[in-house]
Amino acid sequence: MTWPRSVVLALPLVMTMGAYAPAASASSGGTSAPPLTWSACEGKISAELQCATLRVPVDWSRPGGETIALTVGRAPATGAAAAGTVLFSPGGPGGAGVQELSRRLSHFAGLRSRMDVVTWNPRGGVSGEHIPLASCAAGPAFATPDSRREYEQVLRANTAGIAACRDAVPELFANLDSATQARDMEAIRAALGEEKISFLGNSYGGVLGASYARLFPKRLRAMAVDSVPDHVDPFATSERLQYEGLEAGFQRFVRWCAGSSGCALRGTNVEKTWQAVVRRAERRPLSGAAAAGERRYDGDDLKFLAYGLVDSTMEWPALAKAIAGAAKGDASGFDPQGRGLPPRITAVLAVNCADGFRYDGYRAYRAAVRRSTKLSPNFSGMRENAWLACSPWAAKAANPPAPLPARALPPLLGIGPVYEYPSVRAVTDQVPGSVTIKYDGVGHGRYLNAGDPCVIGHVDRYLIDGVLPSPGTACPAWPA
Repeated sequence: MTWPRSVVLALPLVMTMGAYAPAASASSGGTSAPPLTWSACEGKISAELQCATLRVPVDWSRPGGETIALTVGRAPATGAAAAGTVLFSPGGPGGAGVQELSRRLSHFAGLRSRMDVVTWNPRGGVSGEHIPLASCAAGPAFATPDSRREYEQVLRANTAGIAACRDAVPELFANLDSATQARDMEAIRAALGEEKISFLGNSYGGVLGASYARLFPKRLRAMAVDSVPDHVDPFATSERLQYEGLEAGFQRFVRWCAGSSGCALRGTNVEKTWQAVVRRAERRPLSGAAAAGERRYDGDDLKFLAYGLVDSTMEWPALAKAIAGAAKGDASGFDPQGRGLPPRITAVLAVNCADGFRYDGYRAYRAAVRRSTKLSPNFSGMRENAWLACSPWAAKAANPPAPLPARALPPLLGIGPVYEYPSVRAVTDQVPGSVTIKYDGVGHGRYLNAGDPCVIGHVDRYLIDGVLPSPGTACPAWPA
């Protein structure tokens, strides 16, 4: 059982906005939404972006109550024959859309030739516009209880870990689920004056997309989701898909190691070596870099740190070297700076918990751990230990996973790297006629993060012209 750190866990054509604000239309609350007033964005944001402010209720069931201001950003279409608006979410949850769009604006050049790209900084997110970051920077401790007594200790620590953030903004903290944020999205659509809108969701943005699709299916013209989690199946199913994908990604690393002179484990049984390292660290946690001080790394720590290295082919040499070092008792290669697992914003974790990524009691947690040992010989328990952070302070999930209204939606486009392909397919397969592109490699977020030209070409064609690629389309491995 470890207690040292927080855990990182670490989608018919209409008239474009053009350079003017449209007439108001009905919002999700049934009231008139005033048009957005665009001006230059504040801070270090590209001059190509325009920004506006939109006030929305903290609690959509109380539209006359307290409100918050959402910062909305727009990268206007650059071509004369515009084809509508794409609403974009970078994921996170809680990713600052305006900053991310500004930072990766070149990836949207083709899409902007015909469409406005609009995004926003979501409620409770990392922009810090709605929550005090000083109070919400770190949440429940990452812990791996092996008994009911340890589990009860974890619950008490979890409750204490979120108290400062929850107490600072109690009403907002209780309204961070993705269905509430989907209502924010609908308010943005209404303020834009669009009858329908297209959506591009990266990573956890796919959960926002799925939530919007369930609530407002008739408002979606098109939806593309890239590297997204499964929020349509029961939690146990989505965990199985995540483990299947993660094991597939790890096997790619194993095969690379067998044939690469840059692999410090070449000539060994990589999988057996890794599993032996984890068992050793579980028996007696390993020391790390000098900067780590007294910190020690157990098997679960190593799994989380290795997960981040499996995600990029550029990190595979470092992962192999780290495993080789740990086999000799030195875990410094997994955390060279001695920083440990970075802190996570508590309000961001609150989104996950409210969306149903959680366990209801000790028995459910232990059952999930047992399932994971059968599903994932290399990373078992990793997901369970992470989502345990939602117990017991999170109330019953406000926005649990649920199927999509398939008959009411247009065909979807998905993009899935090797280890996320099963989760993306779980979402897109809900809607007949949908297509999921398989990226033949690892690397999370092919459109936004990687700027993959193959993926960008297919997504832009679909969002602009409504043309899906052929079923079975794949994109070749590209620098991760």
